[in-house]
Amino acid sequence: MLKITTEQKNKGIEIGRKLGQSKMWINEKGEYFTSENFALISAGSNKDKIGLIEVTAEVEKSEGTTETSTAAELIAAIDAATDVVDVQAILDAENAGKKRKTVLDAGAARIVTLNDPE
Repeated sequence: MLKITTEQKNKGIEIGRKLGQSKMWINEKGEYFTSENFALISAGSNKDKIGLIEVTAEVEKSEGTTETSTAAELIAAIDAATDVVDVQAILDAENAGKKRKTVLDAGAARIVTLNDPE
């Protein structure tokens, strides 16, 4: 099975939450899927080229739904994002959860950078 980086895992969790999925799959190209079959097709049916991200395993149920990612992990994912949609997904999840100022500020700054790379 594919080794998944922390950045890929965080992004997969955010996408999965936004889509209401309990599981997400990723291929070696960094593409995300809601279906294992689609992920396998994208990888030429090679199970070693896809990985599973358990979205619900990362959710704590004790005090409502809160995410277990640290602010530093989320900021790293924001800094690595190359698309405004990805950054916005992280911000949406953060606004629905802990609303940490450092994460929200990093996301807002990254969106500005992505919209105006100069």
